[in-house]
Amino acid sequence: MPGRHSAPGKHSASNTASTSSGLVKYGVIAVVLLVVVAGGVVLAQKAFGSGCSDPTTYTVAADPAIADVVKQVVSDTSAEDLGCANLEVTAVDSGAASSAVSMGSDVPSLWIPDSALWVGKTVRATGSLVDLASQSVASSPAVIAARKDEVPFFDSWLTALQLKGLRIGNPLSNTISDAAILGALAEAGTDADAVDSVSAALVPIAQAQAATRGEADPVVRLDEMSADGGVSVVSEQTLVDYQKSGSAELSPTAPPTGSFFLNFPLAVTEPAGDRHENAKSVGLALSDALASESGLAALSDAGFRAPDYTPLSDGRGIGNITPLTIADQQTAETTLRRYQVLALPSRALVMEDVSGSMGYSAGADSRIGLTVQASNTGNRLFPDNAAMGLWAFSIGLGGGSQDYRELVPIRRLDEDVDGTSQRNLLVQQTGTLPGLVGGGTGLYDTTLAAFRKVKEGYDPDYINSVIILTDGSNEDPGSISLDELLGTLRSEQDPSKPVIIVTIGITEDADAGVLQQISAATGGTSFLARNPAEIPNVFVNALKSRAGR
Repeated sequence: MPGRHSAPGKHSASNTASTSSGLVKYGVIAVVLLVVVAGGVVLAQKAFGSGCSDPTTYTVAADPAIADVVKQVVSDTSAEDLGCANLEVTAVDSGAASSAVSMGSDVPSLWIPDSALWVGKTVRATGSLVDLASQSVASSPAVIAARKDEVPFFDSWLTALQLKGLRIGNPLSNTISDAAILGALAEAGTDADAVDSVSAALVPIAQAQAATRGEADPVVRLDEMSADGGVSVVSEQTLVDYQKSGSAELSPTAPPTGSFFLNFPLAVTEPAGDRHENAKSVGLALSDALASESGLAALSDAGFRAPDYTPLSDGRGIGNITPLTIADQQTAETTLRRYQVLALPSRALVMEDVSGSMGYSAGADSRIGLTVQASNTGNRLFPDNAAMGLWAFSIGLGGGSQDYRELVPIRRLDEDVDGTSQRNLLVQQTGTLPGLVGGGTGLYDTTLAAFRKVKEGYDPDYINSVIILTDGSNEDPGSISLDELLGTLRSEQDPSKPVIIVTIGITEDADAGVLQQISAATGGTSFLARNPAEIPNVFVNALKSRAGR
């Protein structure tokens, strides 16, 4: 049954030119949506042979939304028809799979994310080409879901973003959580004023999102909406599948402008080597199986549209709807990144320099005294669901060759720690910093240790960062070099799970050039407090910009 605000759309063969006729090379020039490099389609010969007595096993990482139906189609297809292969299909969040491919760890042979956005992100992270066995094996538009008696009126995605009680989800976990924003940006086109209006509308949404932990699972959002009311952005497929339970009377709707579609591409991610070429053929065979009459029927039963956006049968879903496309990919990426920064709370490890020079006079107080004041001011800025920890560092402070001492481990600010809150504990321990002042600056080893510590406990519901305050340059002769530090930070950075380093130089004595290089290696920003009076304001601004660029 069509949503009452939906509008019919026109579809052509060009929208989804045969998704299984060949292998598309996904190139490094991809930005947000699918871009095919010069050379277009690369054909792969299917050397299946006449028999299949010893099938080879390949892994398939599929977004949780589509994993079950892919498993079903694979189960119903012979190993011979799959290129003499056994396919092990696992449900993996698109963000997590992108991270695995980017880092070269537990890389699947084939990958079906919820949209081409993830493939583009992975290509940019690795700088390598990615073969596509299919540009799309299924599709599903973003919709606004609401109780049947509470379906709101809105004429655009920009208006939808301003709806009271909107549940939009975690922007780092899946594409559907960005779909309303992408829809509004598609409506804005290249009109700068319209794009600015979208950015402005995101601020209150992000602030509301930051007060929760995620709602990443769209089914959880629907459950909460069913119980408490409001509206939620989900895919049509999620809503159709959810309605099968009959537990709630919900309706989909969308603006007359259209909607952003999830397109579920099939990428060949088997690492280079003897198996890679065979994996291409297997990918094409799986694409054919999903595009077959029985495959499309299974997808439809699960609530997915065919790649050509044809509406679901039997009055299910929202009906005809126009696909929206992004006019300016770079603007879309920038807008989404800013929203992600605003929408996610901070998880930060603060590194405070307590080398001897931090005891120098700085007007009416010492450098460390002013830094303590600034730290306590920053502490009060964050909501209870922010998570922060504290290290002090100078050469040998941690004993032996260790240049840092953990004063407070990273915990939520509202967590109870032996009868006091984490927030109060941070204030107490920050007050002990002047008593630790002495020795030289052990910057490089401490920076790498802090980066690895935050990465080790990475939380996708947060912006994960290291914040360094120092008034000097590295003075530890036994530490790694600057080049080694920068190279290690770049090689260990996971673009799908980024840890950002924000540096703050205290007075002109700080090595501003080095601090800038350290921050830049992780996509972070660097600040300099040139005189004591600037320390509090610079520290507060650095905390607010903890997500870097």
